[in-house]
Amino acid sequence: GGAAAGVAAAFGAPVGGVLFSLEEGASFWNQELTWRTLFCSMISTFTLNFFLSGSVPGGEWGVLSEPGLVSFGSFEDQAQPGYTVIQIPFFLLIGVIGGLLGAIFNYLNMYITLFRRRFFRGIGWRVFMEVLFVTLVTALVS
Repeated sequence: GGAAAGVAAAFGAPVGGVLFSLEEGASFWNQELTWRTLFCSMISTFTLNFFLSGSVPGGEWGVLSEPGLVSFGSFEDQAQPGYTVIQIPFFLLIGVIGGLLGAIFNYLNMYITLFRRRFFRGIGWRVFMEVLFVTLVTALVS
């Protein structure tokens, strides 16, 4: 939880802190720990943002606009806002398309794995031919 809170506060990204903690720091993870760590990360991000808001030159207490201790700069055009409500359906469409493509990829990966288990047993010429085929496809695609 502490590592997640630190990463979340430093980068202004509570979910990033949880994912960092999940990937790097834990050998066992349960769902209850996820929610506790996310809540801890949100509180640490909010607390840092609140205290930074009044401590920066020209800042006002309570105006939560500081992203975190580490900032990579502003990527938005000052004349154009970040996004508008009209764009949200397009974001949802992109998310749905990405989810469907991910599901198709998982299905194909499972199908290919089952095929390989049935067809390529042991060590022999079939395994060697598979390696040659994958090498050829990789070389042609790249």
